[in-house]
Amino acid sequence: MKRLWTLIAAVVLTSCGGGSGNLAIVGSSPSTIGIGPQRLVMAEVDPESSAFVGGPDEQVTVSFTGPSNVSQTVTADWVWSIENVRGFLVARPDFDQPGPWTATISSPRGTTSETTFAVSTDIAIPEVGDPVPASETRTTPEFALEAITTDPDPDPTFYEMTVAEAISNGTPALIVFATPAFCQTAVCGPTMEIVKEAVEGRSGFNTVHVEIFENVDSEGEGRLIEVPAVIEWGLPSEPWVYVVDADGVATARFEGAVSPEELAAALDALG
Repeated sequence: MKRLWTLIAAVVLTSCGGGSGNLAIVGSSPSTIGIGPQRLVMAEVDPESSAFVGGPDEQVTVSFTGPSNVSQTVTADWVWSIENVRGFLVARPDFDQPGPWTATISSPRGTTSETTFAVSTDIAIPEVGDPVPASETRTTPEFALEAITTDPDPDPTFYEMTVAEAISNGTPALIVFATPAFCQTAVCGPTMEIVKEAVEGRSGFNTVHVEIFENVDSEGEGRLIEVPAVIEWGLPSEPWVYVVDADGVATARFEGAVSPEELAAALDALG
């Protein structure tokens, strides 16, 4: 599994317009950006310290230019991945054609930076509007809780039914793919806490947490093995959060950081 959130050091970052900032798409895997409305998680990076810069009080715009050289400009929202510690920019462009695109950011610090990426018509993972795979995932009491999750404070109700059961019983579902103990992004644990807060006091949908690896209780012996559901869904990174309607169709998806407000709005939209 490729860990796309680790690509900041590898992405070619280009400063333009005399600016000193850098821009990277850090939470949207290349194989997951398709035609139509998209949610891109981005970061402006300090070129000297490689630290992410920005904050919730800054107004940032991002312009996207496609193969036909027609541009669209959107306002990016700030999303905390770890409250008051690390955050990202979330932009929501609407792509009308495949091919190479350029994102250009203008920040309040007077920096202008850009990065290029590809929009594809061949997306390997479930997109919004697609039926999601009916994966047979591990549950309790067939397995001990500590064998199927690395969440240090798990909600037992997240492991009572398989993904297949959750999406096929006529009830909407919230499916979370995350591995708090082995997360390459350090975002899985905070994402799990946001999910727990979002479902607290709510009813009318199933919640399932799928641990990324199946041998989490091996005490470090041998390599980690991905659970079949990760492969069936085609997920190239972690964490992922999917909201699924009563017909088993994805209505929202979030890669990497997701804010409580974004997740609450997606659940509210289920009706």
